[in-house]
Amino acid sequence: MDIEDFISQTISCDSIIAIETIQTLWSGYGEIVRYRLEGQSCPASIIVKSICPPKQTQHPRGWNTSASHQRKLLSYRVEANWYHAWSKMCDEDSRVPTCYGLSSHDQVYAAVDAYDTHSPCIESDSAAIILLSDLDAEGFPMRHQRLTLEQAKVCIEWLANFHAHFMQDSPEDNWPEGLWKLGCYWHLGTREDEYRAMPDSSLKQSAHRLDALLSQTRFKTLIHGDAKVANFCFSEDSSRVAAVDFQYVGGGCGMRDLVYFIGSCLSEEACKQHHVSLTRFYFLKLDQALINQRSAIIAKDIEQEWRPLFAVAWADFQRFILGWAPEYHKNNDFSRYMTSQVIKQFNVIS
Repeated sequence: MDIEDFISQTISCDSIIAIETIQTLWSGYGEIVRYRLEGQSCPASIIVKSICPPKQTQHPRGWNTSASHQRKLLSYRVEANWYHAWSKMCDEDSRVPTCYGLSSHDQVYAAVDAYDTHSPCIESDSAAIILLSDLDAEGFPMRHQRLTLEQAKVCIEWLANFHAHFMQDSPEDNWPEGLWKLGCYWHLGTREDEYRAMPDSSLKQSAHRLDALLSQTRFKTLIHGDAKVANFCFSEDSSRVAAVDFQYVGGGCGMRDLVYFIGSCLSEEACKQHHVSLTRFYFLKLDQALINQRSAIIAKDIEQEWRPLFAVAWADFQRFILGWAPEYHKNNDFSRYMTSQVIKQFNVIS
């Protein structure tokens, strides 16, 4: 479907003008474009995320496998499901864009488990258009690559509120319907290619144990799944934040989001100095959010289960990095130290 035709069918407006391409999607799977709308009852601008997978895939780091391609196609279906059925549940404390329309709105899928490389190809109906509110126009025009501690806490509070809102105590097997059963773009079930590429090591030998600890928790929530700093939009003074990019949203342990976020926005030295205090801050805000939501779930019970998994999640991400791009800057001394502490603990318990 033509993008401008879909916009005009979905939003009543007099004219539609493409203003700028904000970015192309990873590996050339589409683009995100800002449009200006004119009319009496329409927003002044919207963001259009159009998914149109390339006929020939090109990955920046060479991961042009069938599993990688199918995982991306599934991720866009999950994102469509998120905006169709889940995003409207978020409140101001876990701000996300408003969805005005989906060209794939009739495609509501069952929960997506760890990617099955033997499943049928979904190439034929993978194109989609998502119409979203313009967060810049809604008071979130700032983007950052690195954060101060106070700015990082704004995002961590967003994560705590988001996790609290969707917190489950021993959820049903079909939860969360239409999303990844296990959220997080780098978890082992969707990264078998990278796992096979790892050199043999104690970390590789422990990979399934790490994944089981993070995946088989009693308490689960929706995790963003790609909670890097680039996916947060800040207010002018950086005191408020909204999140975008929900391709890997799904069930899981909130430590995966927290670890990935901290590593994305702070230097190696800052991670070393402040990861303990930032984890403490996260659980404080999680407690407050559950109380505010009048949840029957007790934050201390979640913390007792999840806090030891912070280091496990860090080691699990290190497992991904060593298979995906061992030369990447996140393969640093602090990550290796965190991983070694977890492996040592495994050896003691064994």
